[in-house]
Order: sequence, then C-alpha cells, then structure tokens
Amino acid sequence: MNIFVCTAYLLSQPKLTKVKHQNFCYTLLSLKNLLDNIPNIKIKAFAKGKVAKQVFDLYKQKNGMVIESSIYIKKMKTLDNDKKKSKVIFIKIHKIYNLSI
Repeated sequence: MNIFVCTAYLLSQPKLTKVKHQNFCYTLLSLKNLLDNIPNIKIKAFAKGKVAKQVFDLYKQKNGMVIESSIYIKKMKTLDNDKKKSKVIFIKIHKIYNLSI
C-alpha cells in the first residue's frame, strides 16, 4: 500500500452518505503547490467510516488540512466517446488533521 501525506484545502462541501450503517464521504481538494509556475492540483477524495464523519464535521471552505491517504490514478474515457482517455487522481483518506490557525 502506498502512503501519501500532503497539505490540502477543501474546495467543495463534503457529501456524506450512509449505506448499510457505514458513512461515506466525497469531496474535492486542492493540493498546495510550492512551485510558482504550476497551479494547485485538484483531486477527488474519498473517506469512509469515522474518518468520513470527521471530514464532514471539519468542513470550512479553504480550510488547510494535513491528509494521510493512499493515492489512485484511474483512466476514464471522455464523454464524446473518442478513443481518448483521461487520467483522474483519487485519494482515499485514512487520517485527517486540521491546520486552523
């Protein structure tokens, strides 16, 4: 298993759903980029269980967080049904720490 630790900002309000007594949460994050010429990277994040509830409770837009997670890159077909495939970055959050100052 790969471990990915980063500083990120929440861009969208987390969507919390409950399936068979299990919490699931999806949100959009922006990874902080230290290089001046490259914009911040936007990724989709997923959490489940107690961590999902914690992500939902800690939500404030543009709130900084340290996230410990695993990273996945998935290839997806484009909507116009061409042979083009795009890569989408997903992370599964294992632990989250608030950076409120």
